[in-house]
Amino acid sequence: MESAFTRYVISVLIADRPGILRDVTSAVTDLGANIDGIRQTVVAGYFTVMLTATLPAGISASDVQQRMLRSFRIGDASVTVVPYDVNKVTKAATGERYMVTLTGDDQTGILQAVTSFFADRKINIEDWNVEFNGAHITHVGQISVPDLLDIKQVQIELRHLAQKLNLKAGLQHEFIFRAISEVGPIRNLLDPHQAGIQR
Repeated sequence: MESAFTRYVISVLIADRPGILRDVTSAVTDLGANIDGIRQTVVAGYFTVMLTATLPAGISASDVQQRMLRSFRIGDASVTVVPYDVNKVTKAATGERYMVTLTGDDQTGILQAVTSFFADRKINIEDWNVEFNGAHITHVGQISVPDLLDIKQVQIELRHLAQKLNLKAGLQHEFIFRAISEVGPIRNLLDPHQAGIQR
């Protein structure tokens, strides 16, 4: 029995301005879609969004792309639409999430060196952000470290790499990072069920 719905992965790249996310979500919704995942960011003045959406069967990837493009002026946006293929979505090895911080002066090759470091150890990078303040940079990333790795050894090796790049490096469990970086009692991070419970 054929499914009554088709799921797509949609990405849009366009110079940033107010209202883009509204235009994107409106175009997809007008096709009868349910948006079930979305992530957007702005890099160097360019807006990019990736989302997954489930649409009624019979609406092709080309239909979605053309409807999306009509939301923008000709030539302004790049839109990619592909069917969601669960067989191509590989699961990274199970492990704990950690937050990475790197700070120092900018130079060529930092990302190549750091991403190679993680790839060689089968560590999955789930999110990464770079902020510039003149010549100073701050990298903040979220990674998933496989259980089979010794996290203390990873920390030592990452600091050693950072020293070669004249950077300072930090690697903390996400709960610790959030406890330090966010306002709120740590017990809410360790046990979400306790949130809001008065003692």
